Amino acid sequence: MTRIGLVGCAAQKLQRPAPARDLYVSQLFRKASAYAQATCDVWFILSAKHHLVHPDEVLDPYNVRLGDKVTGPPIWDWATETARQIEEAAAAFDDPHLVVLAGEQYQTIRWRTTLPIDIPMKGLGIGEQLGFLTRELNAIHA
Repeated sequence: MTRIGLVGCAAQKLQRPAPARDLYVSQLFRKASAYAQATCDVWFILSAKHHLVHPDEVLDPYNVRLGDKVTGPPIWDWATETARQIEEAAAAFDDPHLVVLAGEQYQTIRWRTTLPIDIPMKGLGIGEQLGFLTRELNAIHA
């Protein structure tokens, strides 16, 4: 089984172009990406603007929020395109299994893919997600 981590992007960003892994600077993104790196074989970022992003891809800062009626794409269109990109990327791996580390709106991809999916923080608020990730990372590094 190949575990493919999918980390949700963040509103807090650097104000200059940077690799996606460095562009998003929120505490939640930092912990979720560290968890994905430690527990998954490969990981990507779910971006409201760019859909599926490799962590090394250089992006300009942007202000697009998934689900925002002014700046964001329609959520089901986003989920359909992003799931297509995920399935295309996953085809390169044996027995791909998705691990989604993102908020509820980004979790909509689960209805657009046939790949097995795990959402370890499903139903948790942001504070609870930070607590989960902190505990998991501490256990990994103990």
